[in-house]
Amino acid sequence: MYNDIVERAREIAEQILPLLGYELFDLQYRRQGRHWVLKVVIDKEDGYIGIDDCELVSREIEKELDKEDFIPSSYMLEVSSPGLDRPLRDEKDYKRFAGKLAKFVFNEPVEGLSSVVGWIKSVGEDGTLEITLKDTKKSLKVNLDEIKRANLEVEF
Repeated sequence: MYNDIVERAREIAEQILPLLGYELFDLQYRRQGRHWVLKVVIDKEDGYIGIDDCELVSREIEKELDKEDFIPSSYMLEVSSPGLDRPLRDEKDYKRFAGKLAKFVFNEPVEGLSSVVGWIKSVGEDGTLEITLKDTKKSLKVNLDEIKRANLEVEF
């Protein structure tokens, strides 16, 4: 039943979001304390998600969820952005955020480093990511498959 709820909620979000100019970043249905929460994380290619975006998406998804009424217990719908420190998950993300500061954690040490903070310089056709290290300004090249996880860093 749980998987059916997640699957149907995902289908609804994936139908509605492109019509509004957004994409689905993540969707979770989980217990939080004594309540169930359906968390929909949205993104858009050009810019960042604001409160107005979340309100619009929440209203539209809520209409469809109420109409279909397939979630048996009461729940809270929460719509949010991936955040300023959003995870970078694929080549598309690295290209989109070229020039931005990020923290990278590697599967195995690269040039003796298990993690680095630096600016995304470029992504090659061969899946090679070039990073300009924040502390030394040196250039580091790594294959995308060597990256365990990466998140944008907030610059002040």
